[in-house]
Amino acid sequence: MAKPVSTETSLHHKQLQFLQQEGMSSASAQATIVIDRIMQDLRKSIARRELGRMIIEQLDLDIEASALDILFLVEGKPELDEVTVGTVAERLGVDPSRASRLVADAVSRGVLKRVASQADARRICLELTDKGADYARRFRTHKLKLFAEALGGWSEADLVQFSALFERFSQWVSEARTRNLSGPGN
Repeated sequence: MAKPVSTETSLHHKQLQFLQQEGMSSASAQATIVIDRIMQDLRKSIARRELGRMIIEQLDLDIEASALDILFLVEGKPELDEVTVGTVAERLGVDPSRASRLVADAVSRGVLKRVASQADARRICLELTDKGADYARRFRTHKLKLFAEALGGWSEADLVQFSALFERFSQWVSEARTRNLSGPGN
């Protein structure tokens, strides 16, 4: 009697067939399926902010993972001139009330402060406090340390090649978006 094929095996086989019909070799199709699985796992991990939460815990920082994006946004403000709650909402892709709550929490934790705009005193802008700047620096340094530990065993050639290939791979999303925006009917 034939052994039943699992749903996962059947799906994998269908994906292989599809990619091969699209012109990929068997090995390329297999690699593409592996990349897709890794991307799904990374997306879930990023959505749960696992790395950020781990670093916050390891460094014992009094901050929520969601506030890290605000710290880094405010830290990089020279390219933006000024950062307001509206800027936070726009750049983080959240509604203004959510941005306002995130900012209020960061202010209450002493990592951000509200200041009057230099261009328009009626507008309130955000700046890092010394504590916020310290948190951002310590977080970034610790993250780079973790990357160095994870990638330290790689050869220089492998790491340089991976970096170039990863950057090249990441471009397809913005290129696809651009093609769709300028495609037929637009």
